[in-house]
Amino acid sequence: MNAGKQPILVVNQACDCTVTQVTEQFMSAGYAVVQSFDLLSAMDARTRCICQLVVLLVYGKDGPPATVILDGNDMSTSIFLENEPERSFRAKFTTLLSPIAVTPDANAESSNDESNDVEA
Repeated sequence: MNAGKQPILVVNQACDCTVTQVTEQFMSAGYAVVQSFDLLSAMDARTRCICQLVVLLVYGKDGPPATVILDGNDMSTSIFLENEPERSFRAKFTTLLSPIAVTPDANAESSNDESNDVEA
């Protein structure tokens, strides 16, 4: 789906944690967020998959939503911005999500005090 596209952010933490943080960041900035797809909930319960794909629709005050795709696993998550109703969304969203880069992984062992690595 995102083959050949560059993520706006790569976070070295589990995708489910990243989805929660991204949603909270957008909502605290005044955006409305709707999760429109979650690969794990769409799969058969007997299927074991280490990958996760979540699609968020991020609504500003006016205009169509931006589509944010989180593609990851238990170790890292790539965040893609699919459509930009305004060209400035990429810069806004990258800045808005940058605090996730320094948030410790909630699933990390207590002996690991390093912060998450991020590529922008």
